Amino acid sequence: MEQRDAATLLPIVEGCLLPGSEVHTDDWGAYRRLSRLPNARRHRVVVHAHNFVDPRTGAHTQEVESCWGTLKLRQKEKKGIRREDLQSYLDERMWRQWRGGDHHQIMANFLSIIPLQFAVHNPVL
Repeated sequence: MEQRDAATLLPIVEGCLLPGSEVHTDDWGAYRRLSRLPNARRHRVVVHAHNFVDPRTGAHTQEVESCWGTLKLRQKEKKGIRREDLQSYLDERMWRQWRGGDHHQIMANFLSIIPLQFAVHNPVL
């Protein structure tokens, strides 16, 4: 059985946070210690039993909920995915959503970020 507790979750979140990150979550117990992570500048909690947007802070989890819903919908359409393909599926979907742009620009956007990720050397002619 997969572990879904703070001991499993916190190291994963810590590896994803940039320094000074503000994290918005619901009030699930495993999130309680997020503010103690080194890169978490602030942790805002939205109690969905009360509201979906905190009226005092404006904090919400709607973006991540929408993203997760889209990922799950695509999985249902595909009738699931093999566990060994899950990470590459998530990587591709996240890139398409955040960097891909419309279908006419995907390749141009992809090519434009290659030099940012890898050393590209011009061949000597």
